[in-house]
Amino acid sequence: MKNRSPTFSIITFGCKLNQYESECIRESLEKMEWAYREFDEGSDYFIINSCTVTGKSDSRCRNAVRRARRRTPDAKIIVTGCYAETQPDQLEIMDEVDLVIGNEEKDSIPSILGRMEGDFDIGRGKEPYPMIGEFRGHSRAFVKVQEGCNARCTYCIVPIARGRSRSIPSGRVKSQIKRLAGNGYSEIVLTGIHIGRYGYDMEGETDLAGLIKSILEEIDGVRIRLSSIEINEVSDGILELISSTGRIAPHLHIPLQSGDDTVLGAMGRPYDTVLFERKIEHISSASDRLGLGTDCIVGFPGETDGQFRNTYDMVKRLPFTYLHVFNFSKRPGTPAATMSGQIHPEVRKARSKRLIELGKKKRISFMKSLIGRTEPALVQGPRHKSSRFSIAITGNYCEVHIKRNAELSGKPHPVNISHYSMGRLYGIKGDIALMEE
Repeated sequence: MKNRSPTFSIITFGCKLNQYESECIRESLEKMEWAYREFDEGSDYFIINSCTVTGKSDSRCRNAVRRARRRTPDAKIIVTGCYAETQPDQLEIMDEVDLVIGNEEKDSIPSILGRMEGDFDIGRGKEPYPMIGEFRGHSRAFVKVQEGCNARCTYCIVPIARGRSRSIPSGRVKSQIKRLAGNGYSEIVLTGIHIGRYGYDMEGETDLAGLIKSILEEIDGVRIRLSSIEINEVSDGILELISSTGRIAPHLHIPLQSGDDTVLGAMGRPYDTVLFERKIEHISSASDRLGLGTDCIVGFPGETDGQFRNTYDMVKRLPFTYLHVFNFSKRPGTPAATMSGQIHPEVRKARSKRLIELGKKKRISFMKSLIGRTEPALVQGPRHKSSRFSIAITGNYCEVHIKRNAELSGKPHPVNISHYSMGRLYGIKGDIALMEE
């Protein structure tokens, strides 16, 4: 090993699962006495943890590679993640890239880099279920409970990138949460690729509702939030825990993708619009404070104007509080990439714009409905160093601006939501006076 400790930077794209895995890599390298650096500081090693959900995701990764090389011409650049897993050849031909490591070997990156530095005493294998002690730069922490996906949606490359569904043993999940809770984290986001399938692949393990219940029984002082979950997997057990415990964020993100049955069939989605709408009505009755998000894909091959209108109308009448809208992106190796009836980019763009505008209106309507209410919230600190306000995230996933107070950062507090102005909610914590920015 060199006399000077090697330095490294990590650039992460994509999902919460990637962010958790980047934290595992960072902590492992710091245990080896490597020094973490922000990107602009320059490093001996740049690790780029990539996403490949869309073509834009691939482009962002390649741009990050070039930026890293410009920032530190002599650095070693390592690309890992889903883009590295599915299209390694595209990355290997880039002169700037020194090493491409797929998802299966991601946990081995610290030992691989250690050997590159001449340290042959560190373990050569990967840790089966690595854990972290903190989630640097975040007031809440993500915890991986599951990996991979058995579904075969025709547009999605994730099963190719991540493999089949695998659950993390519940004991390991709870040990990770206990460690983070012991270090002051009061909100934990359970994350994975297909979390509703938790436990299905492990004999003797519980399901997702059982996992949540055991976490709440064994670990005090934490609020649980769920990442994206499929409509068929929001069980009555989960809804009962949301409505009765007060320790699960009243917030669910449930992908719709399309509001047209023909398009849903072509996508390979496991429901029709009647089932989805009936389930949403049932789910929304669990709490009058429920934040309910969804994903929609516009411009799927063959989607007509009428079929898009069906999606628009369905989204409009359902009680969604925010939307994530995606233009269809051809992913190599997926059936949809070669389907006939590919939609012109300008048509996709116009449809996307309409749906995004609808999402903004629904978001504003929900935010205004919270005025006068007191909501449990997690204070995250200021968005900008010069701001006089901290951002508090409510359980139902709204941002509330409260007067900045360093002592509140990272802690849960009830926030009285006082008014809405210029796209923002404002509130008061205790005796904190409201200010206009």
